[in-house]
Amino acid sequence: MEVLEENLMNLLVVIGFVVIHLGSRYFLLNKLNAEFMMSFAAGVGVSYAIIHLLPQLAYSQSVLVDEFGWDSGIHYTHTIYAIVLLGLVISYVMYKLEEHNFAIVEKRDLTSAEIAYFWSDISFYAIYNVMIGYLVIANTFSGHFHIMTYFVAFGLHFLMNDWSLSHHHGEMYYIRGRYVLSLSIVVGAALSLLIQLPYSVVLSIEAFITGAMLMNIIKFELPDGNQGSIKSFLIGTICSSVLFIFV
Repeated sequence: MEVLEENLMNLLVVIGFVVIHLGSRYFLLNKLNAEFMMSFAAGVGVSYAIIHLLPQLAYSQSVLVDEFGWDSGIHYTHTIYAIVLLGLVISYVMYKLEEHNFAIVEKRDLTSAEIAYFWSDISFYAIYNVMIGYLVIANTFSGHFHIMTYFVAFGLHFLMNDWSLSHHHGEMYYIRGRYVLSLSIVVGAALSLLIQLPYSVVLSIEAFITGAMLMNIIKFELPDGNQGSIKSFLIGTICSSVLFIFV
């Protein structure tokens, strides 16, 4: 019965992520401007990554140590953190390469540059979504509360990514992009049912996602200069920190 309940919760999380991607344009209420929501989501994402995900990495590192029998050396203490760094670095490099390639191609053909930039963006986030969809069904969480905090943190993260993608790519995102991202979540969940990866690999995927999430928060969601709302960032950070620590 407990397993069935967990599977149902995981399925609801997947459905929730799909709904967010498909309906992201309708979640931005007139009373809540994008800057407020971006900053609030950044606060939630930062507190979730630091208070929940990063401490989880210490446990993940101990799992790798036990599984591979490491007793000393740099791999004994740093492997999982190196994977987090890899996720962050790859996310940043992909972003800079997209900018560079767009700048080159747009001089020859702006339309082709925009299409290439769009599919490059969508492809990266689709792979990102496949991994997240896999993790949801693989169920690396302990208890309903952790599943729900995962849904809230990544749901807001997806929402901000969707608004950013729609801002950069316009109607092209709503015509094609949101369906690709929705499908990628479902594909990841289906792969989790079909392919049982070793637990160490699942933990490595989670570490990679942590790094990529941190990069996206730093680059796209944190308040920057006159953009964004420091007040809403602090509200998101403080409220979610209290929730993650004490509830």
